[in-house]
Amino acid sequence: MMMIFLSACDQSYTEGRVTAAPTVEPAAVASTFETLNDLKETAPANPSPTEGPVVGTVTVVPGTGSPDPQLGGGEAIPLTGPTDTQIVMPAAEEKVVRFTEIAPDTVGGATFKPSPALDYDLGNLVASTAGQYGIYETATPSDDEVFITPIRGQIRYPQPLKSAATAERFPIIIFLHGNHWNTDPSYRGYDYIAQDLAAHGYVVASIDANGINSGSAIDGDESSQSRAQLILGTLDRLRQVDASGQVNSDNEPGPLDVLNDKLDFDRIGIMGHSRGGQGVSYAIKFNQTRLGVTEENLRASLKANPYFFEEDYPDLLEAVKPGIESIPGTSRSPAVAAAPASIDDDKFAEAAKGYNLFYAAGRESVKPYDFKGAFMLAPTDFDGNLGINNVPLAVLLPDCDGDMFNLQGAVAYDHNRFGPISDMAPRYQIMVKGANHNYYNTEWGRDDFGPKPDEYCGAARLDGIRLGESDQRRSGNFLISSFMRYHVGGEQKFAPYWNAAAHLPNAACPSTDGPCDEWVALSVQKGADKRKLIQRFENSSMERNELGGSFSMSGFDAAAFCPMELGGWGPKSCTSNRLQGFEYSTWQGLLSIADHLELAWTKPDASIVTELKGLSAKPYDTLTFRIGVVRPTGQEVNVTLTDKSGKSATIAASAFTDALYNAPRKMENGLPMTDDPRDTRFANGQMKVLLNMVAIPLKAFGGIDMTGLKELKLSFPSGKVAVTGIELQNFSREAPLSTVARK
Repeated sequence: MMMIFLSACDQSYTEGRVTAAPTVEPAAVASTFETLNDLKETAPANPSPTEGPVVGTVTVVPGTGSPDPQLGGGEAIPLTGPTDTQIVMPAAEEKVVRFTEIAPDTVGGATFKPSPALDYDLGNLVASTAGQYGIYETATPSDDEVFITPIRGQIRYPQPLKSAATAERFPIIIFLHGNHWNTDPSYRGYDYIAQDLAAHGYVVASIDANGINSGSAIDGDESSQSRAQLILGTLDRLRQVDASGQVNSDNEPGPLDVLNDKLDFDRIGIMGHSRGGQGVSYAIKFNQTRLGVTEENLRASLKANPYFFEEDYPDLLEAVKPGIESIPGTSRSPAVAAAPASIDDDKFAEAAKGYNLFYAAGRESVKPYDFKGAFMLAPTDFDGNLGINNVPLAVLLPDCDGDMFNLQGAVAYDHNRFGPISDMAPRYQIMVKGANHNYYNTEWGRDDFGPKPDEYCGAARLDGIRLGESDQRRSGNFLISSFMRYHVGGEQKFAPYWNAAAHLPNAACPSTDGPCDEWVALSVQKGADKRKLIQRFENSSMERNELGGSFSMSGFDAAAFCPMELGGWGPKSCTSNRLQGFEYSTWQGLLSIADHLELAWTKPDASIVTELKGLSAKPYDTLTFRIGVVRPTGQEVNVTLTDKSGKSATIAASAFTDALYNAPRKMENGLPMTDDPRDTRFANGQMKVLLNMVAIPLKAFGGIDMTGLKELKLSFPSGKVAVTGIELQNFSREAPLSTVARK
C-alpha cells in the first residue's frame, strides 16, 4: 500500500494560544504509523504511563557541578555571560526604522541555577520502523522492523526544584544529534545551550542516538523514522518519571526522582541537528499516529531474524530455540517433521529484565505530546520532510555547511512554509553566514568545510568570512534558546526578534561586537491568519496574481517561472528553460526550491508590476517578499506602492534587509550596489544563494492610503535575481512588544 503521512497535528496554533483544529484530511503516512483524523478521541482523557517508577542509572557528569541539596550537593556551576538587558531604540518621530530595539540575550537574567549535567540510562526501547522504506516508497506493515535502542543521554533541570519561588511545572526541551561518528558522545555537544535553558526554568534532555548510528539497531533508515521513535520513547520515559519518579537498580530513589510532578507536557520543544533534524520532522508527524509494539511483536521478530539482535542484545538470542527443517524419511530412518523456532520463556523474561526493556506506546494508550516548537538545525532531507503543520518551525541553514553542503534544510522550509488554511503556526528560515555544520556541537570539533584558501567559505582565506567555534555557538545559543523560550515558554520579550523588529544582541555577535544583523538572514512566514498572499508564482500562467490582478514585466532579457517540486532537490522544470547561473548545484547556486520567478537583465530599471485591485492593508503592518541575488553579490530593489488615488511612495529595500547582499557585510560604502573588493572574485556563482526575506513596514510608505492599494512595483538595476512570496503580513509592529509586560 502507499505509505502516507499525516498532514496536520491535532491542534491548531495561533501565536499565544492553542485551539482545536478543524478536521484535516490526512495525506500519506509510513506503514509504521496508522492514519486517523482525530486520534485524541481514541486515547483516554488522562492516559496512564507505564506503572511504577522508572528503573535506571543516572550519574553526575564530572566537572559540571554538584547536585542540589536534595541530591547531597553543593553549588551548581556558575553562569557566565552578559546580563539580560534589552535596549529599546526610540525612532525619530516621522522616520520608520527597520529595528525598534535590541533583543535581550539568553544568558543573563537567570532565575535558577542549572543542575549538573546528569548522564541517564533508563532502559531499552522496543519499537518499530519502516526501515529503509520512506514516504516515496511502497510497503506494507509486514515490512516494518522491530528494533531495540537504548534510552540514554544527558539531562539538566532548574534547581532548586522545591523552593517557594519555583514554578509548579517546567517546560521540556529535547535535543537530538545526528549521524556523526558513533564513538563520540555527541549528545553532550549541546550542553552550552542546555545549561542556559535550565537556568531559565527549562528541563533539557539531550538524547544519545548512537545506538541507531551504530547500524545495529536499525538498518537503512535514511528517513530517520527510528529517530522519531527515539524522541517519542524518551518522552514516554520522562512522562513515567513525572508520574511515578525514578529509582536505581536497588529500588532507591534516583537523581531524577526530583522531577516527579515537575514536568509540563503541555509545553514541549524539540531540536534536531543533521539527521536529528529529520527525526524531529517525523516525531511531529507520527506523534498521534504511531503504533505500539508488544512483547509478542518482539518474540515474533526474534524468531524470524534472531541474529539482528546478536551484537547488542545477545541474551535475547540465547532465548531463541532454533527451528528444525523437515527431513524426508528413508528406508533406514523415519521422517522428521519440521518445527518452527520458539522462545524459551524463562530465558526471555530474564533477558528482558536484564536489559530493562520497555515497549513503544501506541496511540491507544498515550495522549499525543503537545509540541510548541520545532527547530531543525542544518537538517537532512533524504526522504521528504513534508507535512510539518500546526507547530512553529525554525530551520537554520549554515551557508558554509560542508556536510549538508546543498543545504537540504532549505527544501524542508520551502515544502512546509505554507500549511493548510487552519494552520496558524509561523515558520522561520535562518541563514547564518560563515557558519559550518559541526561547530554547533562541541563534540564535533572538525571543520567540515575545511581550509580551502581559494574558496569563499575556506577557513584559511586571509580575508575570509568564517565564524570561529565560539562565535558560531554564541549565535546558535541565542537562536535556539530564544526560539524555545518564545514559542515553548511564552516569553514575549523575544517576540520582537522573531517578528523581525529587533537587532541581534551583542552576545550573539562575533566577538560580542554588535550590531551584527548582516550575519543572520531571518525569513518569517506567518500563519494563515496573519498573511495575505499577493504573488506566489506557483501558477505557470504569470499573467495574474493571487488576487486576480494583472501581472506584468518590462526591461528583462530573460525570465523563467519555476514551480516547486515535491520530490528531490531543486526545480526540475521551468517555463521556459531555467536561466543560466540559477542552476541547482551541490555546492553553490540557488538552493531554495520554492516556486519562484527567475529574472535576468542588463539595462537599469527593469521592473515587475502586480495589480492589487483596491486591496486594504489595514489588518497588516509589513510588506514582505523573498529574493535570491544570483549575480552579482549584491542588488538593490526599489519598491513602489501606489494607492487607488494614484499617489505613490518608493522605498529602497536595502534600508530594511540584509538579504540583498550575499556576504556578511554592513550596508555601507556603496553596498549592496557596489561589491566589497573582498567578495568580487566570488561574485560569479561561488556563493550559496537562498531566497531570503525583505520586510518593509507599511508605515515607511508615508502618505499612502492603505485602505485601497492599486499596485506594487519592484524595480531593479542590472543583474540576476529570483523572487517569490510577495505578501502582506502582520508582524505586530503596530503594538510594539517593547511596551508589553515581559516575563
